[in-house]
Amino acid sequence: MQPKWRVPLLIILLMVAVLALAFFLPHRGDQVSAPDFTLPALDGSQVNLKRLQGQVVVLNFWATWCPYCVAEMEELDAAAGRLAPRGVKVLAVNIMQRETIQGIRAFLGEKRHNYLVLLDRGSKVADAYGVSGIPTTFIIDRQGRLRRVKKGPLAPGELDRLLQDII
Repeated sequence: MQPKWRVPLLIILLMVAVLALAFFLPHRGDQVSAPDFTLPALDGSQVNLKRLQGQVVVLNFWATWCPYCVAEMEELDAAAGRLAPRGVKVLAVNIMQRETIQGIRAFLGEKRHNYLVLLDRGSKVADAYGVSGIPTTFIIDRQGRLRRVKKGPLAPGELDRLLQDII
């Protein structure tokens, strides 16, 4: 007869293993192709991820009502300007929950930004990427593979560090 503690211990160990895989695998993603998408941009153009292959792409999912997203927008803009000459394209993907185009434009103001704002109506692209909270930033290499995932706001200089071995 087996001791009564073996079955609960096995269940706990299995749960820990599954959680560890769920936590670490998305961050490693170096062999996972990024889901392709086409989204409208705030400027009226259409952006297709596959057409950006050959560039490093930073996808930042955000919303105007998210205080952490708002806090990182200045850093995202500065990083986009610094990194563009090195072949990095920064796309700020608004998840369009409780958002309007007019509200997004009012939030961004008249200032010209170094990133392109995409509109993810119904959060379909966010769902395809498994976004469970915002801000979340994905880094896609020149071959179209997911290389990094950053959940939460970007600290000053953090995007440069995340891209260091990719660009």
